[in-house]
Amino acid sequence: MTTLRLATSDQVDTLLLTTSDTANRNIENIINNAENSNEKAVILGPLGFFGHFLSTGATSNRGDQIVFCYRPRQDYFFRMSEASITTPSGQKKLIGGAGSGGFCRPNNADDFVNARQNVMTQVSITRPNTQSLPIAPFENVPLGKSITSDDATSSSPSFRVNSASFLPAMANVSDAEITKCLSKPSENAQSFVSDVSEQDSSQPTYFGETRNECLAKIGVPTKVLVKEVKLENEVNSENCIDYGKGNGRISDECQELLSLSASGVPK
Repeated sequence: MTTLRLATSDQVDTLLLTTSDTANRNIENIINNAENSNEKAVILGPLGFFGHFLSTGATSNRGDQIVFCYRPRQDYFFRMSEASITTPSGQKKLIGGAGSGGFCRPNNADDFVNARQNVMTQVSITRPNTQSLPIAPFENVPLGKSITSDDATSSSPSFRVNSASFLPAMANVSDAEITKCLSKPSENAQSFVSDVSEQDSSQPTYFGETRNECLAKIGVPTKVLVKEVKLENEVNSENCIDYGKGNGRISDECQELLSLSASGVPK
């Protein structure tokens, strides 16, 4: 029995690690692969989990945690309307219809990552305040860019992706207890205000524990992957007309990019 339990524990650990890593890899693939342009536009747009921290005036969003349940069986990766945003003060922020849909629900079959309904993954993304993410001077300025430029391509913002996979059925607790844990912050619990102290209304109280600590306390098998992500803009040039050949023909790449014929006529 001891050997069997050890083997099962190892299998569970591998399953949870793989699932958490899959969620993180999907984010990387969407950003880096041109064929995912639609999903990329969503993620980087004002209603995306990266765009939320990049749009005009988004400095005030620093420290927010955008939470969503990873549902790979859907035909899209992310929608802000199915996410939750928790501010550093512990409040819920409504952006584009975002509400309480970001937290995985153990009683909802669609929230499991697979048809066997055994594993769930909840993802939390934040752009930490500079106080919690110390950087070297000018570290976020790519080579060849001016530090005074207002161009969005002149910086390399850093994000933190926290993916937690867990097995609800392997814990002897109710769905309500698991849901309560999932609504807690993924990190920096001491900075998330939970309520106002009953003894002194001027003093806020705090969650006191993170989502992961809460899940561990109630015995839910969980594997968490935390990755630091740096988002960079790559500017690539394409020589559309090779003047050296003297024929003035537009290259095949530019024809496709600009929807032009070889002679420059719009398609």
